[in-house]
Amino acid sequence: MADIRTLSRTYADKTDSFRIKLITIKFLQGQVQNAKGNLITFRPSKVAQDLHLYGRQDLRAKTVLIRAFLDDLVQRGYITIIKRSARGKVYGLYKNNKFWDILTIHEPEKVLELLEAEKIGT
Repeated sequence: MADIRTLSRTYADKTDSFRIKLITIKFLQGQVQNAKGNLITFRPSKVAQDLHLYGRQDLRAKTVLIRAFLDDLVQRGYITIIKRSARGKVYGLYKNNKFWDILTIHEPEKVLELLEAEKIGT
């Protein structure tokens, strides 16, 4: 993957991408742990707000990476797109999905490791 260029700086793709994936997984784990029903819904912008809590700058560029990671999870069948609108996609994770179980059992680093291992294996 190439570096992402913005007007202010260039991001090193590997380290930034890893951190963003990790924070996205932490966000999903938090949502799963606090879920009261069978479905959690979220937008990339909500995950980006969590990134802001971790002291990240330039959230617009980060949102692109978050969206790419979430779209990858959709392609692999871990999450689904609930709705598309002018404001973007609303992603969802159902309780009966295997990814829900993975998020409840494993630490964020292990979840990311499992996802990367599956990606390499296919």
